[in-house]
Formats: sequence, C-alpha cells, structure tokens
Amino acid sequence: MAGNAPRDTNRPRHGKKPRRELSFKARNPAKTKERILKAAIKEFSLHGFKGARVEKIAKRANANMRMLYHYFVNKEKLYVAVLEHMYARVRTQEQELDLQHLEPEEGMRRLIDFTFEHFVDNPDLINLVMGENLLRAKYIKRSELIAALTRPLQESLRHLLARAAKTGVFRPGVDPAQLWLTIFSLCWVHLSNRHTLSWMLQDDLADADWLRLRRDHVKEVVLDYLAA
Repeated sequence: MAGNAPRDTNRPRHGKKPRRELSFKARNPAKTKERILKAAIKEFSLHGFKGARVEKIAKRANANMRMLYHYFVNKEKLYVAVLEHMYARVRTQEQELDLQHLEPEEGMRRLIDFTFEHFVDNPDLINLVMGENLLRAKYIKRSELIAALTRPLQESLRHLLARAAKTGVFRPGVDPAQLWLTIFSLCWVHLSNRHTLSWMLQDDLADADWLRLRRDHVKEVVLDYLAA
C-alpha cells in the first residue's frame, strides 16, 4: 500500500481560489482617497449635490462602495470634503503670492491675475459654488475650515492696503473685504454667466482674446479705484 502523498499547501481547498495579496496600489489609503475625491469633484460639479450618485463616484474612482464609505462615511461628508478641498487649494495658492512682501501695485496686479486665471482654469469650482448657493450654503456651513481659510487672505489684503496708504500709493480707507468682493465679482461674473452673456452680447466669453481683454479691464478698474 502506497504512503500518503504530501499535502499541497498551495492548492485551493473546496474549490476556492487562493487568496491573493492586495497590491500596494490597492492598499494605499492616500491614493484611494485622492481618486475618490477627484471623482467626487467631477460628479458633484456636473450634477450638483442632489443629482450626484455615489455609485458613479466609486466607479469613476475605480473603488468599491465599502471603501468610499470607509473614508468619507456618507454622501454629505464626501460633499463637504470636496468643498473643503477646492477652497483649501485656492486659499493656499493665494498665500503663496506673498502679498505682504510685494510692492502694493505689483501685489494687487498679481492677486487679480491669480484670481482671474484660477476661475478660468477651474470651472468645477464655479459649478460647485453656484450649486452650494442654490442650497443656501447648507453644507458649507458645516465646515469650520473654509471660514478659517479665508482669514489669512483678508489679513494680507489689510496689510497691503495699509502699507500703500501710508506711502501714498493707494488712497486710504479702503475696506479689504469690500475690495476682495469687487475683485471676486469682476473675475467671476463672465464665467458663472458665460452661456447667457455670450448669447446676449453675441460674443464668445470663453475666447482667449476676449478673456485677455477682460483681465486687463479688471486690473484697470481696480487700480484706478485704488489710486491715491
């Protein structure tokens, strides 16, 4: 009688396939969260909070629903994370302009250029902000981070305006919040209303030459207002 054959430990038991180790990519939480967040930005931008589907986000991110809920808990928290990510990016880049150490006029030109180009290059941000306004800021109010991120910009502007008024470059008494809202509006309205305004004016407001003229106009308006 032949002896028992040695057991093959690599052979699947009961017809089951052997378990495979997860790849490094699949086990990298930071990369997985980044993919989910990127997919969520696009989905919420296109369809708004109510129209967005987490199933589509998971599919676009090449992730499963369990992973999505593990990292972001639910649809509402994922949406808030998207808003925080978009605001954090623009506020961080604004601080990198280093307005405190620039000559006032150069600092103002740089701020306008950045704001103008950031909106042109980030249509998802425009869609998300318009969508959140339709929701009466319901979800942005759940984020303490977004309000905190805006304060450094206000302080930078306040410091720049104070220096400029002291040296006679800009007129005194300019409210930094009002000024920033003016810059925001002048750099924003032609993009947030691009389709209707393009038809009304019979001009393509997304055309590169038109945008260049618009940016120059915005700088002229703001700097003329600030002139001592």
